[in-house]
Amino acid sequence: MRIHRTQHTSNFTVLPNSIVRHPRLSLAARGLLGHLLSLPDGARETVQSIAEKVSEGRIAVRKAMAQLEAEGYVRRVRHQDPETGTWSTEVTVSDAPMTGESPTDKKLTAGPAKSRFLGRSPYGSKTQEKNPSPTPAQASDSDDQAAEGGRGEASQQQNQEDASPEVGRAAAVLGRLGAVEPKLSLGAAEVLNLAPLAAEWLRRGVSELELRNTLVAGLPATVLAPARFIANRLERKMPAPRRVADPAAPAVALRAECGDCGRPLPLGQSQGICGQCSGVERAPEDPRPSVGTAAEAASLIDQIRQRRAAGTVRGSRRGFATVHP
Repeated sequence: MRIHRTQHTSNFTVLPNSIVRHPRLSLAARGLLGHLLSLPDGARETVQSIAEKVSEGRIAVRKAMAQLEAEGYVRRVRHQDPETGTWSTEVTVSDAPMTGESPTDKKLTAGPAKSRFLGRSPYGSKTQEKNPSPTPAQASDSDDQAAEGGRGEASQQQNQEDASPEVGRAAAVLGRLGAVEPKLSLGAAEVLNLAPLAAEWLRRGVSELELRNTLVAGLPATVLAPARFIANRLERKMPAPRRVADPAAPAVALRAECGDCGRPLPLGQSQGICGQCSGVERAPEDPRPSVGTAAEAASLIDQIRQRRAAGTVRGSRRGFATVHP
């Protein structure tokens, strides 16, 4: 092929061949590095802002940035301001791999807390002596104790929720979703995060089968983030609490049986015989035909069959007719 190069005098970027022909960098990573090296020093660019300017998309830009960090062309260093305590990230881009530790890699640590003026009482020194303001050290200690106490109570409450049987049952349902629907396969950490939310369904009277069917029903063609999808469905379709039978409620009393026939006795009677066995009540008639009636019907049917076989009876649409010789 023939290569044509133009000599530029302004608005251009020089790239070494080690970048353009790098064997382990993808074409997207090489292009991203060229874009970053063309920016002025101090420029503010993020993965989101770069993805909005190109057609590759945010995921492709993030993968290319990860390749540049792995090869040493991009380095991220976090710093903490000793005055404000806020953290910031400094990104360094180089046209050669950064293998050694640069001076900017030194992490700053927050220094000791400085004293603060808490103000004076507007009512004079007498009120100030009566209600002295706490010193910064005392205020810091009390705040730390309050924070520790709050974290301890929250941790204890979280441990109690995690130890409930509903959380274990919910975790088992979420862990088996991948076998029922591969689109909803979850990792162990995701199952633990979603188990308390799914356990609330079980506390409201929903069965494990109903919970599983609700999560796998009506899935879209593609589920990119199963954990977020399940969390959204659990929150959005949270059912109302269902009424559950009180286990402490008295059970329905069983009716006693007759000592002779075994029929249930009337309400309020706990022993003895029923009214039919004692002759007070009349026994209901049996709707089934008696033995004599059944025998007569069978005999009549046999006679009709014999006459039909002899030719003296023939069938018609209106019934049977007797034929006389």
